[in-house]
Amino acid sequence: MDLEKALAAYDFILAEAAVIETLKRSGEIELHPELVNALLIYDDQGRRLIAGLINRFIEVARKIEVPIIVTTPTWRANRERLERVGEGRNVNADAVKFIRKIQAAWGSFSGKVVVGGLMSCKNDCYLPEQGLSRIEAEAFHGWQSRRLAAAGVDFLIAQTLPALPEAVGLAQALAATATPYIISFVINRGGMMLDGHSLAEAIATIENVVEKVPLGYMVNCAYPSFLKVEQEPEAVLKRLLGFQANASSLDHDQLDEAVTLKADTISDWGQRMVSLNRDFNIPILGGCCGTRVAHLEYLASHLAASQQSADSRFSLPTDSILPE
Repeated sequence: MDLEKALAAYDFILAEAAVIETLKRSGEIELHPELVNALLIYDDQGRRLIAGLINRFIEVARKIEVPIIVTTPTWRANRERLERVGEGRNVNADAVKFIRKIQAAWGSFSGKVVVGGLMSCKNDCYLPEQGLSRIEAEAFHGWQSRRLAAAGVDFLIAQTLPALPEAVGLAQALAATATPYIISFVINRGGMMLDGHSLAEAIATIENVVEKVPLGYMVNCAYPSFLKVEQEPEAVLKRLLGFQANASSLDHDQLDEAVTLKADTISDWGQRMVSLNRDFNIPILGGCCGTRVAHLEYLASHLAASQQSADSRFSLPTDSILPE
């Protein structure tokens, strides 16, 4: 099932919870200073930890028989960073193979696991002044988008975008492939992109420029209350596909400087997320910084799409589903 078909068939699609931050705070492994978690696919312990997280996310979706979106560990695997550290392997393609092996281990449910090729802005996600121009962004992000598309992801997704010019150029790079794609913004507590553009301005600008428009748009790395959904025009709500929300309602600079994990109650987070689906028909819900399996379980328990059958209650042992 590709993402477009899943969106047509389901009112609720689960997305993964935090991967990078969970790994970072686990104390079990060190992330790469340039490539973050991308090279962990070549490390036995790294593969085990990433697969363990993803399998637990998939298990939540499996219990209620809804699709789930998981993404490749390629958030920072752009050409510039790979070349800067002398990494010659095809990290993006290898990451897709790694996630596909995890997917395949779920047997009959594997068709409901949708694999996204993950990308990001070039520089700091919380500093829009570091964003690229539209022309720079199209050139910079084209290489990685082509690599991920060629490796056969179900869709491409560029997340945590703080500035509109780079988001437009990135969308152009993704649109140049034959693969469907999603653009995901980071917003402040006023519901605006960090460079001050509204979601309405951002969506209209992108769709007036690109030849192939995105499947839709998402928001990530913000608390659910940051999205002023009741104030958004219908044009935005029709194109807003999802939200992967932070566990904490603190501002980004506060979270970035926090030594310990920050989180509001799961019930407050969950009620706000459930409302996005029930009241505003936003289908894709998942977690970003600070979220864990329990956050996804809250969504699943409140948005179960179908009655569980006897054979859908089983739980695969996490540690047994590891790529070779």
